[in-house]
Order: sequence, then structure tokens, then C-alpha cells
Amino acid sequence: MKTQVPVLIVEDRNHTAAILRKNVNSDPTLNVCAIAFNVETGCQFLEKFKPRVVLVDLGLPDGSGIEVIEAASKCDWECDCFVISIFGDEGRVFEALQAGAKGYIQKNDSAANIAASINDLIQGGSPMSPKIARLLLSKVHSATVKKPVFDGDCALSSRELEVIDLVAKGYKRKEVADQLSITVGTVGNHIHRIYSKLGVNSNTEAIVAATRKGLLR
Repeated sequence: MKTQVPVLIVEDRNHTAAILRKNVNSDPTLNVCAIAFNVETGCQFLEKFKPRVVLVDLGLPDGSGIEVIEAASKCDWECDCFVISIFGDEGRVFEALQAGAKGYIQKNDSAANIAASINDLIQGGSPMSPKIARLLLSKVHSATVKKPVFDGDCALSSRELEVIDLVAKGYKRKEVADQLSITVGTVGNHIHRIYSKLGVNSNTEAIVAATRKGLLR
């Protein structure tokens, strides 16, 4: 049997934590290794259980989930975080992403698809609520220069442009594959080439870089 992916949940509300655990464990490839109800325990459990994925709330009794994200970003094993929070304001979103979060989902969007979001994250995606994606894009658009800047060394093919456009709109890899009538593996290959050409390591960074270069409308 394939080893299950360990997932740490950092959430102070018992009811919400129980819902998240149930949804994560509904996928046989995933397993909630622990639940922490505050920042201090969350950081302790990082070292104790060495999770592959951390689901973290921002508003915790003894501080901000940002501290857990920063700690996870310094782990000496592969460990990705994404935020599950009721908050969706610009300040918290950008603070979380800058701290190292690879995605951001608002709680009212999360319950039914949390396992799928975790798998998307593991495969290199950046799970993000539509409202958060729009916020990110609007912020990037407002900061772009009027004249698009194109770099010949990072020019994207027409197919790669289609892929990054769909990713920017919040589509997951399977959904991109369905939209373009290609396989998920092919989507992954396109995304890796996009990363290489733009010099980035995540979907969020790719969206920002592509927008700044005038590659997204």
C-alpha cells in the first residue's frame, strides 16, 4: 500500500478542525497526522510529525498562523502550507503569500474540495478561492507598467499562454486539461516549462510574472 501523505491541521475551532479532518481523511492517499489549536503547538507538531502539507488558519489564540507558515518554509523536508481562513482581505492574503503559503482558500469555499486542493498543491498547484485569485490579479494589474515588457528568452508558446491564462482564472490542472482537451500530464509539462521560462517556482509567482510581462489580459 502506498504511503499516505501526512497533513497537519492548525485550527483553533474544534468543529472546523473536525470537518477538515473528515474531508482530508476521505481521500485514502491522505492522513491527518495531527491537529494543533494554536501557533505554539503548530510549530511543535511541525518538527514532531514532519507533515508534507499544513492547513493553517490565520486567527489563532496565541498569535497569527503566519508564524506557522514561516516556520514551515524553513523546514529541511518538503513541506507546503496553504491558508484556510475566514479572512480574505488584501493585507492578510499578501502577508500569507509572502510568508511562503502556496495557496489561500476561504473557509466557506473549502469543505467539499479540501482533499482535491491538497492533491493539487502536492502536484505543484496553488489552490486558491476565486475571490482570492481575483484579488491577486487585480493587485498585480494595478502595479503593471502601461507598456508590456517582453523578454525573448522567456516567450511563451500559444499553448503555454492558454495554460497560464486558465491557471490565472483559478482552474486546477484537471480542469485545464479538460478545457484544452489534453492530458493532466501534458498540462504539468506545460506548467513546468512556464516556470522555467519565467524563472518562478509556483503558480502564484507565474501569474505575477506573466502579468507583469503583459502576457495576461
